[in-house]
Amino acid sequence: MALEEDRTTRDYLYGRLLAVADNIEGYALRLADEERDTTAARLMQRFADRPFSTWRSIELALTPSKSRLGASAKGAGFLWKRKELLDKIHDQFQSDDFISDLALSAEFLLGYHCQRAALLRGADPAANDDQPITK
Repeated sequence: MALEEDRTTRDYLYGRLLAVADNIEGYALRLADEERDTTAARLMQRFADRPFSTWRSIELALTPSKSRLGASAKGAGFLWKRKELLDKIHDQFQSDDFISDLALSAEFLLGYHCQRAALLRGADPAANDDQPITK
């Protein structure tokens, strides 16, 4: 399946956000030669159960990664594109859908994996072809 950028269901969009967050932190970790799971990977189960409150934790945990990437010539362009993609995805939510903490259906996994695949292929307009995603 391919990424459906016009698919605006809450679960799909939350899955896309999770994939981009994982991508940002994963790249920052690789630049620093750190080997550990990203916050998005560690909190995936909690995210599926309580997406709104968990997204707050994940997004706040991205701050050190964003700082690291922004300070790096190699990471600044990558970060700018990912922030633009996060904004684009956030903009597709209905406000009541975004602030709901109801559990996600398995559709969020479809959004997650389709977004990851698009970033890997460079098919996403915000993707940076020379920056691989986390494995």
